[in-house]
Amino acid sequence: MRRELTAALAAAAVLLTAGCSREKPAEAEINIPILEGDSSRSYKTAQAELYDLTVESTIAGTVEYSFADTLSTEFDANILKYNVKKGDVLKQGDVIAEFDSSALDYELRNQQIATDSAYSAYLSSGSMAAKLEYDQQAELLALVQYKRGRYNVTAPYDCVVTAVQYFDTGDTVEAGTPVVSVAKADEVYVAVDKDKDKFAFGMPVRMKFGTNDFYTGRVVMTPANGREKVLIAFDEGELERAVSEAGSIVSAGWATVFARTFSKHNALCIPSDAVMQYSGSTYCYISENGERARVRIETGDTVDKLTVVLSGLSEGDTVSY
Repeated sequence: MRRELTAALAAAAVLLTAGCSREKPAEAEINIPILEGDSSRSYKTAQAELYDLTVESTIAGTVEYSFADTLSTEFDANILKYNVKKGDVLKQGDVIAEFDSSALDYELRNQQIATDSAYSAYLSSGSMAAKLEYDQQAELLALVQYKRGRYNVTAPYDCVVTAVQYFDTGDTVEAGTPVVSVAKADEVYVAVDKDKDKFAFGMPVRMKFGTNDFYTGRVVMTPANGREKVLIAFDEGELERAVSEAGSIVSAGWATVFARTFSKHNALCIPSDAVMQYSGSTYCYISENGERARVRIETGDTVDKLTVVLSGLSEGDTVSY
């Protein structure tokens, strides 16, 4: 009887077609005979149905300028003035820090004298040798002037200050000491260093910054691309909208990321409680005309108490559990 019922149900399953998608399987209480014995008991029933399944993980992130440039001193010198604080917006060439360059003043003064003397000699003689001497001295002067100018740290491009150091006037700063970090104002990213395996390059995500609105972005870098964190770039116009609506998201420094980590369209599902395991096999019970038979099935993911059935059932089959 069990074999015939199973075959009959399998034949009926071929005639069923994919159709609806419901929030939960239809359930009912029925009394059906148990094949293994004469007693009876109550079972829940539900139909195998098609669903669009999604899982959206909520993950904490930070808002940052991920590609900031750190500017350092090139010479040992005493600091005279430090002109910036975090968040300042600068134009290219704005002075960030001024250092005492008096160590070069003597060299600069002597080189200026040597250059002026060579120029006078060239004007007097007009010889090629005098011209070459003047050109050489002028190049040396330009080099000293360049070195003196490098004692001031300036903005390399239009930028925003992302990190500062704390110096007192007169402090001696060694060559190579970081002075400030700057970045282009529109190069803001959301970084995630938790659950990094949930992200893939190009994945669309949604983000919140303390308001009820969502802002969209896309994963542009993962650990597989050589960085420690997952980086999410804002979609076009979304950064401006977030700053306008949510305030200073960078200074706040945090974000909530909503990443769709699982998605399946038209997945055939049954209640997870209907899935059973025995001796390494996965099965469920199907019922028809008040009788019940065990059917081996292959299952996939489980989402919100629904288990995806990959094989063994068709849409509309009734399972009991």
